[in-house]
Amino acid sequence: MEFLERFVTTKLIATVVLVMVLWASRYFIARYIRRSRRDWTSQQRLRWINSTRTFVFVLILLSVIFLWGETIQGFALSVFAIAFALVFSVKELCMSFNGSVVRFRGKLFDIGDRIEVGEIRGDVIDTTLLSTTVEEVGKGGLNHLYTGRRISFSNSLFLTHPVTNESFLENYYMIRMEIPLSIQSNWKEGKQILLKIAEEEMMPYLEQARLRLKQMERRRGVQLPSVEPRVTVYVPDFEQIILSLRMPSPVHLKERLEQVVLARFLERFYEPRPLEELIAKQSEPLDQ
Repeated sequence: MEFLERFVTTKLIATVVLVMVLWASRYFIARYIRRSRRDWTSQQRLRWINSTRTFVFVLILLSVIFLWGETIQGFALSVFAIAFALVFSVKELCMSFNGSVVRFRGKLFDIGDRIEVGEIRGDVIDTTLLSTTVEEVGKGGLNHLYTGRRISFSNSLFLTHPVTNESFLENYYMIRMEIPLSIQSNWKEGKQILLKIAEEEMMPYLEQARLRLKQMERRRGVQLPSVEPRVTVYVPDFEQIILSLRMPSPVHLKERLEQVVLARFLERFYEPRPLEELIAKQSEPLDQ
């Protein structure tokens, strides 16, 4: 009896020491990553910290199983029976864990990606086995602006809602901009102006985007959409015409590029026209 108590006490002390050492290691590694002077982006630092935390958790779990494996084995049948009875009371917990499995196996997103799940849209800043945390991003006219809210939701949503990953092109973000015009406006000229401005703004990054797209196509074995800027037109009702622009942008420049393109288009399309130009246009014969 004394030997058994000593054996259990030794294992208990070893477990506590091991857990404290691994937990302290995780803290110092995370601290080093945050303060490192390496040329890392904030997204890369978050990914390394999240990976370190997951790795340490797995090490702790394996260490506990290794130390207490023989003891646990004797209670395996009882634990299985209790677990079966608890399934009904921890349904949400099980669904959250299953949602994590779906995320990992399906490679739905990584830290730093912009996702949309149901009514939730934002940049992923943290993930665990049970929940995901995002910095919320607005919609519509606030397409790239943070709302200042941090949302944590259960991973069970991955089982019941489609997950939209807006960072599918990894280092590039696909800008989608819609500009409404009056039905009486010169939409053909507006289309040409918008496309020209988009091509000019994208020119410094276009070749790099093409190379990145080809790498992803070879790696994933699928054909991805062209990175060339494109403007399409559609009519939602009889009073307006929508110019829809699609163009890639480096992730860290998406907000600036969208605002620059929009501002340049408005200045160019609605700039005051010289009187001679207006007279010339009015005197042009109508198309037959």
